[in-house]
Amino acid sequence: MPSAGGSCIGLETEAMIAGRLVRLPKHSPVIEFYGAVEEAEALIARARLQLEPRDPAMAERLYRLQRAVRLLPGVLAGMVDPREPQRLIEEAGEGLEKPGGWSLTGCTPEDPDIVLAMTRLRAGDRHIARAHDEGHVPRELAQLLSLLLEAASYTLYTIHWSLCSRAPSSQKLVARSIAEL
Repeated sequence: MPSAGGSCIGLETEAMIAGRLVRLPKHSPVIEFYGAVEEAEALIARARLQLEPRDPAMAERLYRLQRAVRLLPGVLAGMVDPREPQRLIEEAGEGLEKPGGWSLTGCTPEDPDIVLAMTRLRAGDRHIARAHDEGHVPRELAQLLSLLLEAASYTLYTIHWSLCSRAPSSQKLVARSIAEL
């Protein structure tokens, strides 16, 4: 039902940006950012739960990364110090070998969740850039979030690379044959 101003009631929502509450359309890139980051966090959690019985140390890395990603909306809201997710991202990637190329999907059972989480983090980066372009997010905050999203995505890729490089050769052959199709 249209309101007096001509727009539909219920198509707007509120979001915290840099410590202030603002009213935005539900299709705003700010709202899309919140959703993409929430989806990435859930995918990381599912990958972590699958990995835990086989590799508790790598599952702990995913847990740190999951916690960092969970804090990113708070950074946008102005309620979380960005150094906290940065610290967790660095701890998650500490001591891992840098990827030496592309890793194949299908190396481990948690692959799909890790790959999708990286995709959602990259989508969050695009949403925050659009939110800045539309004037909703200050430049410095958008740049900071972009750096955190990029670091989280790269750390996820590094974890993925490590898991694939240690996967049994039978799993690598399956991954190779899937890639060749």
